[in-house]
Amino acid sequence: MQLCEQDIFISDEQIDKATALQRVSEKLVTAGNTTPEYLQGMLDREAQISTYLGNGIAIPHGTPETRHAVLNTGVKVIIFRQGVAWGDDNIAHMVTGIAARSNEHLEILRQLTRVLSDDSVPQALQKAKTPSEVLTILTGTDTDNNPQEEGIAGEQATFVIHNPHGLHARPSAVLVKFIKQLDCAVTIENLDNNTGPVDGKNLMKVVSLGAKNGHRMRFTAQGADAQRALHEIGQRIGQGLGEMVSVPVTPPPEAARQKRSWLSRLFN
Repeated sequence: MQLCEQDIFISDEQIDKATALQRVSEKLVTAGNTTPEYLQGMLDREAQISTYLGNGIAIPHGTPETRHAVLNTGVKVIIFRQGVAWGDDNIAHMVTGIAARSNEHLEILRQLTRVLSDDSVPQALQKAKTPSEVLTILTGTDTDNNPQEEGIAGEQATFVIHNPHGLHARPSAVLVKFIKQLDCAVTIENLDNNTGPVDGKNLMKVVSLGAKNGHRMRFTAQGADAQRALHEIGQRIGQGLGEMVSVPVTPPPEAARQKRSWLSRLFN
């Protein structure tokens, strides 16, 4: 799945968040990606948790309950020159509406968040005059040259992601919200695609790790209660970060199975 000029729009409207969501929904409906019902899913999602990532970007999308309203996976980008108040004093200039039937959109989302982590990119987007210019900015930046966070020395732990669609926006937001409450610095690395380390308190950078189901994430914590912090992070990941997950049960070693089998025969 790739972003193209037909997916990008520029608006000089001065509108509120609800109207911006309606504009994105209209683009998705016109392109045949969703039915009009999907708009309610985006509104419901915002009521649950903000889809603002930081650096002027928001990624509104629906809830699982409105996934049936998705006809074809698609992404629509609207650059709002005047900015849109997205709550908590955040102003969104780039609103990326996502309609996904599964996880086809995750790679393009990862690419966008990596590019937009460069502070100069959002400013350039506000000055862009055509969809072609926007596309060049979003795809022409060499993200491999973007500096990574410096690794920190401290306690480490590795956890496996069991969320069906990986660490997309919602579970990432839950994770970052918790890490922000900790009295220690936390960095995260994706050991399966060699991305990171990134600041665990930066939502956009956490999403940019592109963590998928089954990926191993290494957390490093430094500061007061670092061990406790890692333990609680692991608990929340195991609980799904607000989503239903199925954690595979590791079968017992052969010797243990034989021992239990012998005991069961003894007492049966």
